[in-house]
Amino acid sequence: MVLRLSGIRSITGVLSAELTHTIRERISDNTTVDHVLRYVRAAHASFTRELFEFRDAVIPAEDQAAMMRSISSDLFEGMETLSATVAEKFAAERDRWFAGSVGERLELVSSILKGKPVDTMRALRQLGYDLTLHHVALVLWQDEISPDSSRDLEATALRLLDQVGCSSMLMLPAGPGRLWAWGGRATDRPAELRRSDKPVDLPPHIHVASGLPGDGVAGFQRSHEQAVTAERVGGIIEPGPFGLCDYGDLEPVILLGNDAEAAADFVRRELGPLAADNRSMAALRETVRCLLDNERGVAITAKHLHIAKNTVVYRVKKAEQLLGRSLREDRLRLHLALYLAGRLGTSVLADHDPASGLENSIRAVAK
Repeated sequence: MVLRLSGIRSITGVLSAELTHTIRERISDNTTVDHVLRYVRAAHASFTRELFEFRDAVIPAEDQAAMMRSISSDLFEGMETLSATVAEKFAAERDRWFAGSVGERLELVSSILKGKPVDTMRALRQLGYDLTLHHVALVLWQDEISPDSSRDLEATALRLLDQVGCSSMLMLPAGPGRLWAWGGRATDRPAELRRSDKPVDLPPHIHVASGLPGDGVAGFQRSHEQAVTAERVGGIIEPGPFGLCDYGDLEPVILLGNDAEAAADFVRRELGPLAADNRSMAALRETVRCLLDNERGVAITAKHLHIAKNTVVYRVKKAEQLLGRSLREDRLRLHLALYLAGRLGTSVLADHDPASGLENSIRAVAK
């Protein structure tokens, strides 16, 4: 502001270097540009206040209005110049710091994921994350990339990892609109997202795949591998609850998907008329599966499906009539058949041939 009032129209030399140094320090502390600009506005307000005090103390009252008219434009333009310079330098320095830091961290993590020996203390210093913890891994991505993609993905990952009890977190960009994330706990394993007490509640433009919790370096590797597998398998079958591709939920499909024809035959034999590919049978299958998922709890099933309890009771009776037996008989086989029908969809239902590419697709993406 002083430079502006002195007639200097740009920020150069020592001041520019000092500004760059300050911004680099703030970036290394994970400060956002909004925080830096907040300091700029506070400094501007303080300078303006002191200028007014100087005016009142030194400038005669009859000259004060003319003085303010002459400097008000410079005050405003000085603030605009400083804010624009800070924002420009912040973006450039963040890109520079981010490229170097992320590149080094991504190289180390890639080495760990390949199973190469790792010094956990060195990794802690470089990653800011302890590999000896109990971990759970996430893979997040967006179909359409926007300027806010990185921020949205990180915010979603932080919320989900906090939801399962993680106290330490590692985030790594893995390409445009794509993020790898890990969360860790020191005392015991994080919870599984699919078993969380709170809804996952994903934004519609963000997809998430999750691995199972694991321990130490091996758990760090394995949970990430599972999340990547869940992402791939989730892309070729029916979506899971909340749009989440959870490895624990998909594991039976991955294990049984090597023989699509056998899976379809099993589903059709176990479900009989319930395997018909229409909306009414789909509603019955969903209700019965939800009931079995919740230990035959009618009230919780009704709440989960947003239907009346009487509707649950009616659908269960109808399903038992079509099955020709009680839901208590061969419950495990029935539950598995309903699960496969829900996840593999039309390829295992009646009046459809098993999808010719399903078996090979699941086998391929699970490798």
